[in-house]
Amino acid sequence: MCAEHPRAPRPRLRRVRRGDEPSLLGCVGGPSVARTRALKRIARTLAADLYVVDRGDRLVGVVAITYQRSLAAGGLVATVDTLRLLGSDLDPVEADGYRNLLVDCALERARKRGCVSIEVAPSQDGIGELLSVRGFAPADLRFTASLREANSGSQATRSVETGREP
Repeated sequence: MCAEHPRAPRPRLRRVRRGDEPSLLGCVGGPSVARTRALKRIARTLAADLYVVDRGDRLVGVVAITYQRSLAAGGLVATVDTLRLLGSDLDPVEADGYRNLLVDCALERARKRGCVSIEVAPSQDGIGELLSVRGFAPADLRFTASLREANSGSQATRSVETGREP
């Protein structure tokens, strides 16, 4: 992935650490005053995995996987809540390599937990195409509505899930 920079640190996938918070706050939704607390809670919960790609000098990607029991799926289902590259200065080949690393991580974690399926909602350009190539297919239509006080009167928004068979 870093062939043109032979002395550049080799990227590695690792669990999120306390010092990673400033780099990841932009990936956390909700009001800015609550983002740090939300990130800390997600990083500590047993119902989620949070991994980053660390290039040594900075973080270049993040994947957050949550787990829940599903009656409809008949077992534990993994949901890739976030799969995102951090920064826009990556060349396309390097970016694809990091995306593949993050998808591999999500698949491995879901398998280790015994999940029966994995769902991904693409959060950046290029991820949907990568998922299609990796065998994911668009699935059920899902409706969502914000329960935050400021949006309590908003209408439900539609989004397409990927990774689940209909």
